[in-house]
Amino acid sequence: MKKTYQILISIVLIFIAILAFFFWEPLLDFFNDNYLLFFSILINIFAYIVRVILIRIVRLALGTKKISSVAIFVINIIWIVFIFELILVLSPPLGVAIISFLVVSISLTFRERIDNFASGFMLLSSSSFEIGDLIETNDVQGIVTEISLNYTKLRNFMGIITYFPNTNIYNASIKRFTQKISQLSLSEEEEQLKLQNITKDLKGLIHKEDKFTRLVRVVEIPLNKLESNVEEQLSDVFDEYEEKLGIRPIYYANTTIRDRLSFTLQILSKDPMKVVKNTNPFMKDILYALMSEEIKTNKEEDR
Repeated sequence: MKKTYQILISIVLIFIAILAFFFWEPLLDFFNDNYLLFFSILINIFAYIVRVILIRIVRLALGTKKISSVAIFVINIIWIVFIFELILVLSPPLGVAIISFLVVSISLTFRERIDNFASGFMLLSSSSFEIGDLIETNDVQGIVTEISLNYTKLRNFMGIITYFPNTNIYNASIKRFTQKISQLSLSEEEEQLKLQNITKDLKGLIHKEDKFTRLVRVVEIPLNKLESNVEEQLSDVFDEYEEKLGIRPIYYANTTIRDRLSFTLQILSKDPMKVVKNTNPFMKDILYALMSEEIKTNKEEDR
């Protein structure tokens, strides 16, 4: 709750205390006849104070961690239950009518928001992805910068921030490029391509509980533009980006399609932001290394 609301509630409580001080005898008679109401008011005041303290403790202890949003949401729901209890004590028929009206109106008016909250709670409580991970969802690749109960925020390769309602994320397929090394598994295609040794080398570079990001790009190059030793063509580029990424990129040939060779590039780093920043320059440098003569010829023809 915002500080302004807290100040208003504090003023109301002080006003009630002043009235109680000057009119304590009539109030005492009233509460003697309505002791349930008296205890209900005391419980609500106590619940509000405990709520404020718990929220501040959660924010100090958990900071910006995603579980803090869930904890604050649960605390507020429990506090609302105490308010409804006070309404029922004041007037049971009125309380039942108000609660029924609120339930129906909230479910109809805020149906999408409730769906977002439910989806957000499922995302926060699951391990599908975390803040700082590089993922792809709804045809957008980017780093997760925020996960709230209402929306998820992604920063794509161009630096553009996209807000996705949690229902869109929860109901869509998600590709997670950031994972722990202990979660790494080889697909059947990779096993056929004999990448077990590469994976062992990768596990030697990264501790099993460390997270790393792996982005895959497939390139097709005309066979007549390739030199006899592709590894020598790519060596300088791989050396440069090994320093930038912290892990040397990986490549392997896939298949030959007519007059083209298809091969896969894997861009790896412990820092997903390095992958985002260096992927496009890396692909440009790879293209230039493999087809430098063709690019120079085209430039001369354009002149």
